[in-house]
Amino acid sequence: MATRIEFITDKCRLCYSCVQICPAKAIKMEKGRLYSLGERCIRCGSCIKECPQKAIHFVSGLDAVRAFLASGQPTLALLDPTFPAVLDVGTPRQLASALKRIGFAEVWEGAIGVELVSRAYTRLLKQNINRPLIASFCPALAFYIQKHLPRLIPHLAPLVSPMIAAGRVARKLKGADWKIVYVTSCLAQMDERLQPEVAGAIDQVVNHYEVKDLLDAARVNRLEQDETEFDGPRPYLGRMLPVVGGLYRSMGEIFDSLMDEVSVTGGRRRAIRALDQLVHGYIEAKFLDIVFCEGCLEGPFVDPEISVLGRRQILARYTKREMRRQQPADLERELASYKEIPLGRKFHPMVQNLAVPKEEEIQKILQRMDKTYPDRNLDCRSCGYPTCRAKAVAVAQGLAEIEMCLPHLLDQSKEIYHRLEKSHQALQLSHQELEQAQSQLIRTEKMASLGQLAAGIAHEINNPLGSITIFSHLLLKQLPEGDPRREDLQTIIAETNRAKEIVQGLLSFARENKLQPGPTQINTVLEDVLGLVINQPLFHNIKVDKEFQPDLPTIFADEMQLKQVFFNIILNAAQAMEGHGELSVRTAVDPGRQDVLVRIADNGPGIPPEVMKKIFDPFFTTKEKGTGLGLSISYGIVERHQGKIEVETEIGKGSVFTVRLPTAANAAGAVSETNGKNAARAKNTHKGK
Repeated sequence: MATRIEFITDKCRLCYSCVQICPAKAIKMEKGRLYSLGERCIRCGSCIKECPQKAIHFVSGLDAVRAFLASGQPTLALLDPTFPAVLDVGTPRQLASALKRIGFAEVWEGAIGVELVSRAYTRLLKQNINRPLIASFCPALAFYIQKHLPRLIPHLAPLVSPMIAAGRVARKLKGADWKIVYVTSCLAQMDERLQPEVAGAIDQVVNHYEVKDLLDAARVNRLEQDETEFDGPRPYLGRMLPVVGGLYRSMGEIFDSLMDEVSVTGGRRRAIRALDQLVHGYIEAKFLDIVFCEGCLEGPFVDPEISVLGRRQILARYTKREMRRQQPADLERELASYKEIPLGRKFHPMVQNLAVPKEEEIQKILQRMDKTYPDRNLDCRSCGYPTCRAKAVAVAQGLAEIEMCLPHLLDQSKEIYHRLEKSHQALQLSHQELEQAQSQLIRTEKMASLGQLAAGIAHEINNPLGSITIFSHLLLKQLPEGDPRREDLQTIIAETNRAKEIVQGLLSFARENKLQPGPTQINTVLEDVLGLVINQPLFHNIKVDKEFQPDLPTIFADEMQLKQVFFNIILNAAQAMEGHGELSVRTAVDPGRQDVLVRIADNGPGIPPEVMKKIFDPFFTTKEKGTGLGLSISYGIVERHQGKIEVETEIGKGSVFTVRLPTAANAAGAVSETNGKNAARAKNTHKGK
């Protein structure tokens, strides 16, 4: 079963780094998710290595290896030549001991396969071959040629990779009962072992990280192990294979005479460029030693914390140290015993061609993205494709979606944002109007009910109050001067008069007297009100600051009822300041709505939140002898003028009452309509009685 590469949706942030780095166009966007196209993928592992979110993983043979070890079946670990520079905790021989502790029966250096294959390359190059040969030991490169450049298959050296060669040596020496596990830094080798031409040499392939996981799970500390010699035949210069050009170096003196005919390169972009140049006849070298990574030391499963230069140094030191312990002649005698092991293989096309879209289709997609050439294209690569045109081609081929274009999305987002912003503002305004209408409806219903109740109460109380007043005055006349009972009777008369005032307030509240509007100057109304109150004892220690706009427009209003409104508000402000403080009365015009504004401010204690909610409710008062009707009646009067009373307050700093009234041009019709509604309501109230 081929190695599966999968995207972890919860981690993937659609940065398209994988799309940009994939050399095989093997990543597809569908319905906002990325998928790996296994049939196109060459298993180079670039996407896994470069994903910044670590959102790409693969399904390997690790579970099968665990089963091998758990079953007690003899299992051999073949270590890829990269192991000294990757699994570098402790010494290589401590690693061999640690692997045996977790169940591996033997641990070999896989570089023995390099020694066999390098000599096969030497023999091949000494033949009279009339075409350039490409080294086939890098399985990712071989997959790329088979799937995407099949015309170069004849140029692939018809030889197995070092992994397959080492596996076949192990199989020859240990027999079919043993399990052979290859430990590598390469993803492509996991699929290489499954190819029909080389099947059976390797049972499973795992990477270096997975070996670390096996050791950690078994709680085996490599640093605590004694050193153990490696099993199997010992390699020599083949240990340097992971370095770019390592293969031709292990081939020895043959290159003294062929140096001008060798081309060595590594890295995804350079490898693809070299292959393209070979296709077009720009390269005439006899031998091309090309690898898809920057050498196997830059494979997808190596520690990124150590630089490639540092890993090369580690590998070089290990190779030199081991070579000093060996004799080349011993290796040659060892290799001679494996001359019957087959090292040849064939490569077959695995072509995965994509349909070439028509130019008309490409242009339509570019227009939909607003990236037409030559003026609108950005070629910013944010989608993972090198140009807008390449992206359009990928869309036509079903590999990409238009939404992968970041500038296109940003343009759409701006438009959507503006539409949403307008909708949000409209909804806010609608919500405010709905709240106001609901509040007004509740208040109207409440006032109507209270009005009916107040009218009935006032009617019933007026008669007994009149009797009390008459008989109290009669008794007062009958009592001589100096009689102590006169004081009691005077108290009764005063309280009865106060009760009459309350009843009169109830009647005023209940009746909502019909407006008698006319042209009115607000500044004149305020001057009259201030003239009435300013000489009262309560205002002796209050500084009154007036600022009236001189060109205030005329309003259409009931002057007497507005005087009652301003009198109530100003009197409440003076009482809140307890006769000491500053009172500001200002008039102005709202430039937006052309309403007349009257602003009455005090520097009293402010209104607490729990009181603020109820200040316009009938019969609510914080005063010892208040009726709780002044502000409620004022609110009703302003409302009947199609105006508003707005209140701002801050504890410890005072309150501001703003009365907003429409100008004469806007108010006449509204006031007439209000009088009509009030008349109808009064008629209904009378019927109810």
